[in-house]
Amino acid sequence: MNDPVLQRSMTANPFKPIDIRFEVIIGTLLVFNTLPFGIGFAGPWEDVGFTRGIGGLIGCYFFYRAWFFSTFGFHGLIPSLHLWSNPSRSTSQLTLIGVATLVLGWVTGGPMAFLFAEPTGLIITLFGCLMLLVAGYAWLVFDGGLKDSNEEE
Repeated sequence: MNDPVLQRSMTANPFKPIDIRFEVIIGTLLVFNTLPFGIGFAGPWEDVGFTRGIGGLIGCYFFYRAWFFSTFGFHGLIPSLHLWSNPSRSTSQLTLIGVATLVLGWVTGGPMAFLFAEPTGLIITLFGCLMLLVAGYAWLVFDGGLKDSNEEE
């Protein structure tokens, strides 16, 4: 355990405030680069569109990091349910955002497909389905059949 990189990463304070502008700017650039006017290189897979799509996914990751920090106040990836401060409101908001994301996936994969790479609508639809899955699970835990019976008493 004498690796300095490992020691530094294990001692990093996850609650130290960060400037999320970096994530937002890089994420925006990478996502906008997926549009037809974006630039890229063919790479070993010999497809510029695939390279731009991978960049767009990395941009979405940066957006997620910025959202997570602004929502929960620390670095992380998994928004476990014990972190939610107002579960009923958050569940309904996540459901609405999930439905809006599904509509956006349909638009980018259907009527506006000529502007985007072929799998863009599919990937956005996957994000929307995952949001609805988390919202459904959160509703079951906080208000539905998986609610702890001790909390009711």
